[in-house]
Amino acid sequence: MKSLVRVPTLLWSFITLIVYLSVLVSPLSFKYAGVISFGIPVIILLNLVLLILSVVFRWKVGWVALFLLLCGAPFINVALSVSGDQDLEKKGLKVLNYNLMRFQYEGSDNRQNIIDWVGQTDADVLCFQEFPYRASNVDEIKRLNNYHAFLGGYANSFAIFSTYPIINGGALYDEASTNNIIYTDIVRKEDTLRVYNVHLQSMGINPEKIQTTDGIKNEYEDVTNRFLFGSASRADQLSDLLDHVQRCKYPILVTGDFNDVPFSHNYFRLRRYFHNAFEKKGIGFGITYNNKIPYLRIDNQFYSSEFTLKAFKTFNDVYYSDHFPLIGIYELSN
Repeated sequence: MKSLVRVPTLLWSFITLIVYLSVLVSPLSFKYAGVISFGIPVIILLNLVLLILSVVFRWKVGWVALFLLLCGAPFINVALSVSGDQDLEKKGLKVLNYNLMRFQYEGSDNRQNIIDWVGQTDADVLCFQEFPYRASNVDEIKRLNNYHAFLGGYANSFAIFSTYPIINGGALYDEASTNNIIYTDIVRKEDTLRVYNVHLQSMGINPEKIQTTDGIKNEYEDVTNRFLFGSASRADQLSDLLDHVQRCKYPILVTGDFNDVPFSHNYFRLRRYFHNAFEKKGIGFGITYNNKIPYLRIDNQFYSSEFTLKAFKTFNDVYYSDHFPLIGIYELSN
């Protein structure tokens, strides 16, 4: 009888640990690593259910469920934050990042709504992805707070605005690439800092097509191929980013649309080099994707150890785009 329990328990433990460890495997080495890591929230939830049932019915396997939950603690920490600070009135370098969807979310022209809202934030640095480049758009945003501007990437759709002088800037890929990474060096008081604005490979998945069982069946092969291609492309792009970062001598902020969830190889790889603002000062689950695929946090702010994070907020009540904006307040440590 004991063997009947032991074998499923060992098998479940093995499956759980394999899913956890998938974040250490690059999709460039094993293309299904990203698919496997998507199962982490489900695995954690099932182990929690198993633990509760074990307590209620006094099953001895409860100790196994508890151990597996403890092993999964790092994933809980990246997904849920309970000790945040959203006081954006604090003094410091206020950084906003926002995927604007070219002002055209759900077919509506949200241009003036977005510009007015951005003006109210009084942020020192603005990092926009899918920026709708026109001279009038650039000029109007510059006038909000006497911003300096650097634009690059495909159709100048990546933009960094700063109230402090921009002394250098560039893009990692040529202008033909719709996904890109741009950067600027900004002089604030007596310090120079590097800001990266990233938009890693998009999935290109239409949420409208996978809202029903039939839709999922019809789109399964296409969605799978897009997912695998996107995972591998982002891993490659992240390697380029980290190579570029290692040649930088300044304190670094990395902001933008990463198109990867916290349970991913890319996310955990970035955490080896940088702190994540949501993890340190966020509240709740920090959902940043405003569309029909729920519970996705794919926009982030990462920062190097020279910075102290003072406050951070996800604006999940600002519906002008298919992403929610983020603001963090930083100070360079003495």
